Amino acid sequence: MFYKNFIKVACISPKVKLGNPHDNVCEIISQLNQVNDASIVCLPEMAITGYSINDLIFQDYMYTDNLNAIKYLLDNNPYSGVILVGSYIKVDDVLFNVCIAIQKNKILGIVPKRYIPKTYEFYEERYFESGNNAHFKKVEILGQNVAFGKLLFVSDKGVKFGVEICEDYWSPDSPNEELYTVGAQIVFNMSSSPEYAAKEQARKLIAAAASYKGNGAYIYVSTNASESSSECIFSSVILAYENGELLKEDANLSIESKIVKVDLDLGKLNHIRSTKGWKRYLDIDDSKYTKVKFNLEEAKDFKFEEKINVSPFLPREGSLESLDNYSYQHIADLQAVSLINRLNYIGIKKCVIGVSGGLDSTLALLSIAYCFDKYGIDHKNIIALTLPSSNTSDTTYTNALELMKKLGVTLKEINIHDDVVRQEELIGHDKTKKDTTYENIQARFRTYTLMNTANMEGAIVVGTSDMSEVALGWSTFNGDQMAMYGLNAGLPKTVVREMVRFYINIYPELKDCLLSVIGTPISPELAGSNQLTEDIIGKYEINDFILYHFLVNGDDANRIIFLIQKGFGLEEEDAFKYVDNFQKRFFSQQYKRITMPEGVKLLNISMSPRSDLRITGDIRKPKIK
Repeated sequence: MFYKNFIKVACISPKVKLGNPHDNVCEIISQLNQVNDASIVCLPEMAITGYSINDLIFQDYMYTDNLNAIKYLLDNNPYSGVILVGSYIKVDDVLFNVCIAIQKNKILGIVPKRYIPKTYEFYEERYFESGNNAHFKKVEILGQNVAFGKLLFVSDKGVKFGVEICEDYWSPDSPNEELYTVGAQIVFNMSSSPEYAAKEQARKLIAAAASYKGNGAYIYVSTNASESSSECIFSSVILAYENGELLKEDANLSIESKIVKVDLDLGKLNHIRSTKGWKRYLDIDDSKYTKVKFNLEEAKDFKFEEKINVSPFLPREGSLESLDNYSYQHIADLQAVSLINRLNYIGIKKCVIGVSGGLDSTLALLSIAYCFDKYGIDHKNIIALTLPSSNTSDTTYTNALELMKKLGVTLKEINIHDDVVRQEELIGHDKTKKDTTYENIQARFRTYTLMNTANMEGAIVVGTSDMSEVALGWSTFNGDQMAMYGLNAGLPKTVVREMVRFYINIYPELKDCLLSVIGTPISPELAGSNQLTEDIIGKYEINDFILYHFLVNGDDANRIIFLIQKGFGLEEEDAFKYVDNFQKRFFSQQYKRITMPEGVKLLNISMSPRSDLRITGDIRKPKIK
């Protein structure tokens, strides 16, 4: 199954009858009947005969049974995708441990194992020659003339994959490194990995690192524990990694056949590779690789094995990617050190902040307090202003006051109602209209007041706008868009909410207040407390989802619409509206980002026009095709 650069692959660790190729192939065929929705299937090393046949490898009858079993698989193959199955072949009386790639009744190619082990429980050098020493590129097997050696499998849909076998994985210069550089998005490893205590972590570490360095997917399938327990037990482990992130793991020792399916996002991997740019610095000689074509069918009814992650910015277990692996504590420490460094540079120890009682200003205030605690600065050096107007709700006003009082900051309350009315009179605004001008007067007067207070106090104004607001342009130009340092600008709204929750651990005395802040509907409170932000720009959870897939994964509008439907259960029309609205706001509001204040990058993307997002202020919105 393949659609919009998502591909489903299956891993089978079949029950093995050691030395009985025909029965093993029958079991493989039985399992293949259950994976027809996958595009590629990977089985373990020596899956046809079993890995532990040892000196029976030299017997003619075993080799004949092995070839007959492969022919039986070709003649009775129920599966239309590509099968990667482990076996061995003989070329001019030299034996090779190989992966045989099959599609229907055709052998696409044969990849030999390069690194042949000869230590501890392994003594393959007794039987097999290294593929590195095979100086031919074709072999004849079962009447077919087949590509042999270093192979890159390529489809007309742009999918490319390669194969390595067991010990190849553990070597310092693993084939996967070369395969990724010549274009493979996926590397499959068919293995016969004996299990022992503590091996599991080393195996996972290598797979994670390989996929992360190569910005690719890594699929690992080991021999079933049913094979033998004469001298060792085989792990039955199945691992699937994507750019360092563990997608699937089945480490249960099994004596029955097992299947694991996983969906790989090749579009994401392609985008990451194009942004990383490491290929430009490599001396790549792909002439060493024979390109082998395979067929790949598209399926518009693509069904994901796992529920789509609808909160991709939030921390996730099993990932090496910084965006997912930062703990909330780490984010707090990053904000703290960035702020103290800026204060030290200026030579001051004071901050001014506007506190509304909403999520963003609450997090910014907590972050400043945490920074001052960590670096020994009195909370009285935090000059916190609450600037209510006639539109401020009792809930946010009460929360703002409680936060400031319990944190022991210098509290100032300035009601801006009369000043807003005075500004309306100065410019001749119709005071009966609660329009954009009326709203922006309030936002700009608050910033004006904060800036002047900072000058008077010898402080800097710490901005509270978060990444989601910056992306959507949800701010008043030269109002809340502006500050002297942007502390929250590196965090999307979904992370801001969880960071406020995290701070309950740091300041437990604020628990009730912080839970109230988290539970209060998001509102700018510029035209009344019933003015709900998400009624205007849509749910932040969906906007953050769009932002992540647009900037991190490089997804186009149609792919994001598809993912929103799958992840949030929206109809196509509603998903289209979300993406269209996001794009309109994102591109039309770039001019605000060009003049946004400095603030450090906290996740693996940033809205800063000076680092991550370098586009002009008059960029046009792309059309959704």
